[in-house]
Amino acid sequence: MQILIEHEINREKWTNFLLGNQYSSPFQSPEYYEFYNKVPNQTALVFAIQENNELKALCLVTLQKEKGFKRYFSRRAIIYGGPLVAPNNDFALESLIIFINSYLRKKVIFAESRNLNDYNPGNSSFLKQGWEYIPYLNFQIKLKSKNFEELFSEMKYNRKREIKLSIKEGASYRIAESICEVKSLYQILAELYSQRIGRPLPDVEYFLELFHSPIGKVFIVEHDHKVIGGCFCVYYTKGSIYTLYYCGLRDYHYKIYPTHLAIVAVIEYGLKNNLQMLDLMGAGKPNEEYGVRKYKSEFGGMLVEYGRFRKIYNPLLFKIGEVGLGLMQILK
Repeated sequence: MQILIEHEINREKWTNFLLGNQYSSPFQSPEYYEFYNKVPNQTALVFAIQENNELKALCLVTLQKEKGFKRYFSRRAIIYGGPLVAPNNDFALESLIIFINSYLRKKVIFAESRNLNDYNPGNSSFLKQGWEYIPYLNFQIKLKSKNFEELFSEMKYNRKREIKLSIKEGASYRIAESICEVKSLYQILAELYSQRIGRPLPDVEYFLELFHSPIGKVFIVEHDHKVIGGCFCVYYTKGSIYTLYYCGLRDYHYKIYPTHLAIVAVIEYGLKNNLQMLDLMGAGKPNEEYGVRKYKSEFGGMLVEYGRFRKIYNPLLFKIGEVGLGLMQILK
């Protein structure tokens, strides 16, 4: 059994390993690894276990931190979608988690693995290695074998009414075609995060690299030739599509709801391209108020709890970050 790091992993084997795994997502792909490492001040790592010249387990880890004085107290590793493992290879997965623990221990304050599907072969492996399970909700909309009319009928009455009103007033949606459109959408998103959400947002370079990435897709909502909203996504061909960020101009028009149309744009794209599912990427912790959960619920879909695993390597610095920097707000 070999532990492979980064460029030691054969690209073709990596791609084939994902294609043969039902739990694959763009977050474990070579394309996501390349996209993330092109963004200034961002780092992605990938680790794998190989046996008899075949990959048995693989994990892509993003290293994240905030700007300025917050950098030291916000150093974290996020694993979107969790590691992938070949069937009946729990030992390989546990070996991979042990190595990841050793590798990250002095580089980050904590690590978090965020499950994106009902995939729990790694539960015991994480728990054995000292990771804590954290309940966490999500909304997912199944696209496979459905059409738009079916999905539209499953939305709440007000959501359907507001979408119809928006289209009647001349708002429309499509895939972004230029850097200028991406920058216009980013400005709306940045203003939203600055004035209302109060959480860190990547710099514009992140979104421009996503626009150019083969796994990235940017949708815009426009009215009178003006960008008024949209959505930044990642997707995997014949797989699923995931909403990273979405937004719309507030109080733009009393009969136009740009954020609603941004989600509709993603749904239509997923249906036209035979994707399996739309993942709305998080709905907070159970039994805790979370306004975004209600918003997402009105598009129909299914509320699921796949949870997260967290490993704290430095409890003191974690506590300082939690209390002093509002780290838990960052991680919502």
